[in-house]
Amino acid sequence: MTEYLDQPFSVLIGLLALVLLAGMAVVIARLKSDINKLELASNRQLKRLSARLSELSSDCDELSTAIERLPRRAALVDHSNSAVRAISRELAEQETRIIKSILNEGDLLKGLAKAFELLQADAGSALWVAYSVSVLDQNRNVLKLAWHRGVNEPLSTHLHEVKLLHGTLPHATAALLGEDVQVSAGTADKSADKRQAHDLPTGVQVWHSYPIKKIDGDVLGTFDLLRFHEGIPLPDDDRIANYLFVISIIVERHSYLSGLLSQARTDRLTGINNRGHAEESLIKEIGRSQRYRNPLSVILFDIDHFKSFNDTYGHDVGDLVLQEVARLAANAIRATDVIGRWGGEEFLIILSETGAESAMVVAENVRKAVESARFDFAQSVTISAGVSEFVGRDTSQTLVKRADDALYKAKEAGRNRIFAHPGAC
Repeated sequence: MTEYLDQPFSVLIGLLALVLLAGMAVVIARLKSDINKLELASNRQLKRLSARLSELSSDCDELSTAIERLPRRAALVDHSNSAVRAISRELAEQETRIIKSILNEGDLLKGLAKAFELLQADAGSALWVAYSVSVLDQNRNVLKLAWHRGVNEPLSTHLHEVKLLHGTLPHATAALLGEDVQVSAGTADKSADKRQAHDLPTGVQVWHSYPIKKIDGDVLGTFDLLRFHEGIPLPDDDRIANYLFVISIIVERHSYLSGLLSQARTDRLTGINNRGHAEESLIKEIGRSQRYRNPLSVILFDIDHFKSFNDTYGHDVGDLVLQEVARLAANAIRATDVIGRWGGEEFLIILSETGAESAMVVAENVRKAVESARFDFAQSVTISAGVSEFVGRDTSQTLVKRADDALYKAKEAGRNRIFAHPGAC
């Protein structure tokens, strides 16, 4: 009985052993498969690592080569920097020499011409860009063209003298506002901005206007760039700013010196030339007349019964009479003629390129202008005049002396009339 019971148990154990062996075989087979996969993956990874190491090795070689070249490149860079510094120093020294030369220049036109070098304007743009400097005449409230480059004759007529009014030309607006103004031909007519509302001269595509200012901000004039083609490059802003600073010094100094010179030449009471400047002008005109054989005449006139104005109405009224007669006489002659106060109530008019007969006509115009003027007091004002024409051996003294003799005869004949010296006609 025991044998029969042991037999199935043995079978069971055998079956279990077979199952275990089969399971182990499956596990072993799977392990082998996984090991093979890992081996393949490891081989691929090793190949990649090997390739990357090869690349790194190549990069290291290149880096070593670059490091070896660095000292040579540093030397080249240092040499280049030294060359740049040397060029910069040379340019700075050159600019300093130009500025010193400009500031030592007494003539306004020459100073402005020298200052133009500071802009370093492109030579190729000369046909397409015009440059100009206009100076403000404070007494007449106008801009007057002082210097230009590339401005043709039709354009110079626009720039020659311009009233300080909005809408005349861009530089008048720039001077009024004390601000930069830029106007393009395409926007000039339709802009509502006062800085843009201008009619540009024919051919001008863009007008750039920069006010020239004193340190305190007062406007001295304008610097203008006029482009005839929109694509043309202009000097950079730094150069323009530097140029404006330099020419502001030139224009301000010229204005100051002109003011001093004007004071030295001007009669304080009447505002016309004083005797000293009138004498200088007469000597110059005599020299021109001798050189070119042009006629030259002078008119010497004085106010009739002038002492009675001072005695009757006082010296204040006498001064007003002198001022008004000087103004009337100055308005009755040409801009090229010279008038000066000769002394007291006497005035001298110098008429270049004018013979005695024409001088008599001018003198009569002056006489009529004074006679027809209305003064605040009842007494009328008249003048008497003498005319003399330059002859070969005349000096300034002999020429004026003959006019004075003729004036004396006009006085003797009853005043308010004109006489010419016999040698003048």
